[in-house]
Amino acid sequence: MKFKLLSIGQQFEYQGELYVKTSPLIASNMETGHNKMIPAYATLTLQNQSVSEKEVTQKEAINSEQVITAFNDFYVSCVALIEDKNALDIARDKFMQQIIK
Repeated sequence: MKFKLLSIGQQFEYQGELYVKTSPLIASNMETGHNKMIPAYATLTLQNQSVSEKEVTQKEAINSEQVITAFNDFYVSCVALIEDKNALDIARDKFMQQIIK
């Protein structure tokens, strides 16, 4: 079976190790928890058990204000380190446009 045909949360064997699909391109090793990109050409062996998609993708939501505050703190640190502040300001504006949408 090919990776793109699996649903998120399905378990499979790849190169002798068990994985669970966590995104369209990434799987998590069931023993170590390490993530790995699975190539489209890979041939996989589907396992019978399945982890629900909700369990795999469930993450704690973060507030956009927390992201903006953290980014602003990071930005202040960067300003002190670089000479081309104009390029940093442009990058910051692009980031803010994306996060505020």
